Amino acid sequence: MTTQVNEDERQCYLDDVISENVGWIRIQEKTFKRWMNEHLKHRKLEVEDITEDLNDGLALINLLEVLSHKSIGRHYTKKPRINAQKMENIVATFNFMKGEGIKIVNIDSTDIMQGNMKLTLGLIWTLIFNYQIAANLKDDNSGGGPKKKLLNKINQKLRKQWYQRRVRGWERNVK
Repeated sequence: MTTQVNEDERQCYLDDVISENVGWIRIQEKTFKRWMNEHLKHRKLEVEDITEDLNDGLALINLLEVLSHKSIGRHYTKKPRINAQKMENIVATFNFMKGEGIKIVNIDSTDIMQGNMKLTLGLIWTLIFNYQIAANLKDDNSGGGPKKKLLNKINQKLRKQWYQRRVRGWERNVK
């Protein structure tokens, strides 16, 4: 009897965790899709389904060219029809990112082509971080990579807020 209750509790817990992850993935998908479409509109392109629209590499190629202000070149198929051509396009984007100094960890071109949502979202986050966040931190002279600069920026803001909260109201007491 207690094993059945424990199994039921365990299953309830797992269902809650899974539904929470699904909700979080949907939020990321909508947010990242909006970010991509904002940049792709310059090429009159739109992504409707991240897993489907990126699996031939063309949207990814266009996004990288817009973000980097560079051309990937002629190393890709403009109208891929077979999986080998789609794979070539995705590999071209990975090679381009490597040339740009972007680290891709635990994501393979087959993951993108097969529509692995979590890894595709991870790849898009990597692009957001490198082209949006890191680009806005270039004027930071604190040294280190983009992650360290971002942490320094956050720490500065937090220290300033802490100081402001700490001294708030003191001017009344000084009079």
